[in-house]
Amino acid sequence: MSKEIITTISPITGQPLLTREGVSTEDFSSIVEKSNHAFSTFRHTHPLKRRQEIVKKALEILSNKSDLLAKELTEQMGRPIAYTGSELSTAKMRADYLLKVSDEVLKDSPGEEQEGFRRFIRKEPLGVVGLL
Repeated sequence: MSKEIITTISPITGQPLLTREGVSTEDFSSIVEKSNHAFSTFRHTHPLKRRQEIVKKALEILSNKSDLLAKELTEQMGRPIAYTGSELSTAKMRADYLLKVSDEVLKDSPGEEQEGFRRFIRKEPLGVVGLL
């Protein structure tokens, strides 16, 4: 069975921007498996500082490609270029804030004291989220 061909049309020009093959059932299964493997690796990366470093590196890549990504957002969505750069920078600002507070908000929360027990709530990454 041949894969569906998906063409992105620019809302600005009405012209095709790019054409790609769609995802087959087998491709989708592979994507889910790879995502779960990547998540498992990331989840078991300790300490938290190491995971924060990985996120910082991803944000650095985002920043380094912001001009290209802003251009692509404009071409694919029709959003004026004057705004797409700020969308990327505010996304990075939100992520930077979450990194800044992550030490505090991700630490264990104490539970109610009871003799013979150590109660707490641990915040851990739970899994991959897929958006279709």
